[in-house]
Amino acid sequence: MKKLYLFFLLPFFGLNAQIEGMWRLAPAAGSLAVGPAQGASDYWANGAAEVISRACLFDDSVKFEANGSMTHYMDNSTWVEDWQGGAQFGNCGAPVTPHVGGAFTYSYSGGALTINGVGGHIGLPKAYNGGELNAAATVPASRTYIITFSNNNNTMTADIEVGGGTWWRFVYVKTNAVVIPNPNVTFRVNMSNYTGTIANGVYVNGTFNGWCGTCNPLTEMGNGLWEVTLPIPVGNIDYKFKVDNTEESFTGTESCLDPVADQWFNRYYQITGDATLPAVCFESCDACVSAPPAQLIGNWKLKASAGALGVGPGQGNTTWWANDLAAVTTRACLFDDSVKFEANGTMTHYMDNSTWVENWQGGAQDGNCGTPVAPHVGGAYTFTYSAGELTINGAGGHLGLPKAYNGGELNATAIVPTSRTYQIAFSNNDNVMTVDIAVNGPGWWRFIYEKTGIIQAPTPMVTFKVDMNNYAGTPPTNVSVYGSFNGWSATSNPMTDADTDGIWETTLPISAGTIEYKFALNGGAIVEQFDGGEICTISTIVDIDTFVNRFYTVTGDIDLGAVCFESCVACISGINEQAGMTFTLMPNPAQTSFNIVSSEAITEIELVDLSGKSVRKVSGTTHVNVADLVQGMYTVIVRSENGTSTSRVIVE
Repeated sequence: MKKLYLFFLLPFFGLNAQIEGMWRLAPAAGSLAVGPAQGASDYWANGAAEVISRACLFDDSVKFEANGSMTHYMDNSTWVEDWQGGAQFGNCGAPVTPHVGGAFTYSYSGGALTINGVGGHIGLPKAYNGGELNAAATVPASRTYIITFSNNNNTMTADIEVGGGTWWRFVYVKTNAVVIPNPNVTFRVNMSNYTGTIANGVYVNGTFNGWCGTCNPLTEMGNGLWEVTLPIPVGNIDYKFKVDNTEESFTGTESCLDPVADQWFNRYYQITGDATLPAVCFESCDACVSAPPAQLIGNWKLKASAGALGVGPGQGNTTWWANDLAAVTTRACLFDDSVKFEANGTMTHYMDNSTWVENWQGGAQDGNCGTPVAPHVGGAYTFTYSAGELTINGAGGHLGLPKAYNGGELNATAIVPTSRTYQIAFSNNDNVMTVDIAVNGPGWWRFIYEKTGIIQAPTPMVTFKVDMNNYAGTPPTNVSVYGSFNGWSATSNPMTDADTDGIWETTLPISAGTIEYKFALNGGAIVEQFDGGEICTISTIVDIDTFVNRFYTVTGDIDLGAVCFESCVACISGINEQAGMTFTLMPNPAQTSFNIVSSEAITEIELVDLSGKSVRKVSGTTHVNVADLVQGMYTVIVRSENGTSTSRVIVE
């Protein structure tokens, strides 16, 4: 393991033993925070991800000495914000004058730390007493922070008010060395072509982990791809992948093996910085090439919408820039370009002699439509597909914008790569293809394509059923369903009762969305009537008329189940209505109670809510108390020795 350490003698006398020594920002969430009060982080605080994306800041260190001198070590790289000329949300880069580190003086008294010297600071350079710097601001000659210590004096919290009650907080931890962080290396192996069984997992072993066996497992990412990211010191490594107890085996002639021949035939890589290694097939130096997915085959164009082109500090993040809807028009020459993928592995890029030409290609400052510039002129290329990765082969072959390639962005003098690999994913019934490519550091471009030969999703099939067993009128000769999906035609969609069980049904193709409908009898001579407020109904106003209809939101194939005619629930079993039995229910609506008046002797009265649950039964009386019931619609079942009859009551 190779690390660079700069050691110092730490005296135990002088200004204050607590502050003397070497400090770095704590590599944890909340080390940088800003809010409306001292210690608050309401406005922003770094997360764990920023410890990695801002590693150039977290590896900076400051040294306080007993003689009142402070040294700020930046190692020629730190976090550069937009007011310093960095990217919109900042990026790692060379320190910007006067915040370039170096030697300063300090004083510490009563919990107040003052750093003297233009550019002297801790935390972020923009924070000073009473404000935040911008490109035109005068850099102060000193800054004072409120300091507290904790964790046995190994943690130092520094607060500074920047004006208007806003406070920045920086949390430091003590260290005795300036450590250059190990590069992060991502290992990837494709197990799609592995014919054995993976019982316990996939691992990577090598000189960097003492060939430890199973101490560095990979994570299955889908499509046969496994990967892991490990911090490994700069230098040369030998390694192999391992499945359970089976390690890779090579013949010794493969191109990815250690150039120093030995009996082990190991993979080899020279680490110089963060790297994502190509996804290789198990026991191969090359990618697993599989047949292109059926979703890919066909013609594609950039989706004519905002966000079809975007770039940001992570995959799928387009906060740095994304096209708006107006760009679909101004860049019409790009949005009308198309690419065609064929099952035989060929891709054709059609540009129709006009595309978007950027300034590095000789276009206007912000780009313009113009003649394609070699080698990005379209034409025929080949492609391969492996585990969600699409590789286009041939100089000039690309998707989206030609400047984006693996690891960087082209300029006028750059060498155009002979291939580019994109991460792809499909959505919207495989009619949309999302294309991602990492270009540098945390930067990712995203391109969203849409298939020109749209594959239509099948229309959902909806089954309607209505139970007519409890219908008190003359048995219907026909039953139908009508609604917003058939122009409210009571004769267009007849239903059948094939097994003569009293339940009529039909299945219809209906487009996704909300529908309104009712059941009708005898060609529309009789239609369902609802009072409004039922759980399955919705009130619709047309002109000045109000219609209460059933409703349902169609999202896919569905059997709506059998419901009773003019009810939201299934027919209540045991009801055998007699046409000759009549009764009167009053008052209706009822607030506290209602009465049943009938010429027949009533044996029992039952109330059923809209879910079909019995909520009350009374015998030997025609008076029903409803004061304790929830407001709503109830079915009233009245039983006598001669039969059963039903009605409805509204409880207010």
